[in-house]
Amino acid sequence: MNIRQLTEKIFDKLPAKIICFILAVFFYVFHQVSLVEKRSFVVPLHVSENGMVSHLRGLPSSVTVIVRANPESINAISASDIRASIDLDNYVESGNFDIPVVLKLSDKLLTIDPLELRVNPEYVNVHLDIKKARFVKIQPSIVGEVAHGYEIANVEVNPSFAEVIGAESMVDKLEYIETTKVMVSNASTDFSAEAEYLSVNKLINVMDKGPYKVTISVQPAEAEKSFEKVTVLPLHLSKKFELKKELPYVSFRLKGKLLNLEKYSPSIDTVKVDFSNVTEPGIYELPLIYSVPHAFVMLEKSDETVKVELLKAAHFEEEEKEKTPSESENHPSIPMISLSMADKKGGLL
Repeated sequence: MNIRQLTEKIFDKLPAKIICFILAVFFYVFHQVSLVEKRSFVVPLHVSENGMVSHLRGLPSSVTVIVRANPESINAISASDIRASIDLDNYVESGNFDIPVVLKLSDKLLTIDPLELRVNPEYVNVHLDIKKARFVKIQPSIVGEVAHGYEIANVEVNPSFAEVIGAESMVDKLEYIETTKVMVSNASTDFSAEAEYLSVNKLINVMDKGPYKVTISVQPAEAEKSFEKVTVLPLHLSKKFELKKELPYVSFRLKGKLLNLEKYSPSIDTVKVDFSNVTEPGIYELPLIYSVPHAFVMLEKSDETVKVELLKAAHFEEEEKEKTPSESENHPSIPMISLSMADKKGGLL
């Protein structure tokens, strides 16, 4: 057979031959597809950032991996056989980058044939920032209330600072890191407790996560209290005087320990006025004398002095009248002498 005959034979009924070829390819592909199954796996997304940068915003926690293999093999595949990751180690600048998702397969999967894998998404958009390390304050998370009448005086943490590493723009804004809860319910004395770093931001890496020693200092609580309508006690008021009207009420404000203030009540002689230097009736402005326990501090008084008017006591006036002598007693009369005529004749007249 020469070339001319071969060419004629090839092109003889060419359309039919092309259709048959396409159908053969189709049936072959269909047969191959029928021999494999498809299964989807959700696998965690790991991030490698051991270089100069750190991701700034949250990344997807997982990706979907679609696996195609023959029925016998695919039943033996699990999500643990596939590891998905993105690698930031080679990036040295800040900015937005589309970083490919890389799949790493177990040795078991590498022996499967046929095997087809596809990951969704194939790229992850990541905002990168230069990595920075800095020491920040550790702040305990205090929960509960101390015993009634007490307050927290001081809180100390040892160590007081911890090193954090993360994106520069984020680390620079970080003022402190919090700890797990430290309960202070009904505490009335100093005590210590242990706490650990409370992870609230996965983008920040804390080098020393604890435990930290937290020391709570507790002391009696200070408070203020007002006392209204307190009576004034008159001292050394002579019986020969009486007040024209009753002494007015006064009020004052004290500061001291809350528990002491709750128990304290003014006595009858808490506020006094001294009349010992008053010797005559009249109008006087006298100083008030406040007497409170030394445990309290006087913050405010409604009055420093009191204005009073003293009158002579009515019963004292009556007593004086009774003691005053009558007019005959004060001026005794001259005895009358009666002379008879005989006296006159015998006298010197």
